[in-house]
Amino acid sequence: MAGARKVAIITGAARGIGAGVAQGLAKAGYTVSLVGLEGDLLRQKAREIGDGAIAFEVDVTDRYSMGNAVEGTRERFGRIDAVVSNAGISNFDLLRTMAPEHFRRVMAVNVEGTFNAIQATLPHLIESRGYFLGVASIAAAMAPPGMAAYGASKGATENLCNTFRAEVSHLGIDVGVAYFGWLDTDLVRTGNTHKGFSFVREHLPGPLRSISSLEIATAAIVDGVVRRRQRVMAPGWLRLALAMRWFVAGNGSAYKKHMPEIERLCSEELKARGGASTSAMITDPTRK
Repeated sequence: MAGARKVAIITGAARGIGAGVAQGLAKAGYTVSLVGLEGDLLRQKAREIGDGAIAFEVDVTDRYSMGNAVEGTRERFGRIDAVVSNAGISNFDLLRTMAPEHFRRVMAVNVEGTFNAIQATLPHLIESRGYFLGVASIAAAMAPPGMAAYGASKGATENLCNTFRAEVSHLGIDVGVAYFGWLDTDLVRTGNTHKGFSFVREHLPGPLRSISSLEIATAAIVDGVVRRRQRVMAPGWLRLALAMRWFVAGNGSAYKKHMPEIERLCSEELKARGGASTSAMITDPTRK
């Protein structure tokens, strides 16, 4: 396979980070396979990239469909060199009122989806001595109210990839984890329609409340794939935040004075939804 053009699979590639990464890797010389929901949008993105792109409409929680997308990519392009496991969703709700099915859906997409991507692509990554990148979040190192499912899923994604790195270290495969703060994506824009979410984000300390451009994340991932980095993060201040994770995560005192207002806002949202769980799914096309 020496000299052949490298091939990357990107999950959650219909929009946001995934779509930007697919375009960025194509510009960096990769052939790309766009995997995710919203088939029409995926195929449109693939057409925009050109002949060096293919699209597969897949729910990453479906192992059979994920396997078919991987094998279809290999059949079309002859190899798989890199995987960006980016597909992810979130919700916002307090643990006392969160709908169990919403918790399960977030964990299934964010964690099981990464697990399925690992198992489906591993034989090909062994062959190419390739690279796998799991997209976590600064939420893996924090514990803000209302973000229990998302934070738990991203912490699990981080640990899953760290374990994966150890297990394939002798096979020439490199494994990375990506961390980002709030980005200008559908997830954050949709989340801001929930008053409780907005309140929590706006009362985070310092730069933790800021929203960064999508481009800094996509550029960081493209660079991470090309350089096979173990850690990918943007903005740069996240390095300090991650280094201080034990002083941040689980520090309930930081939110003590704000919890009555957060509870009030979530209660209002609950009433507005007719008494159902406040945890409307964020950026999950299957739940529109």
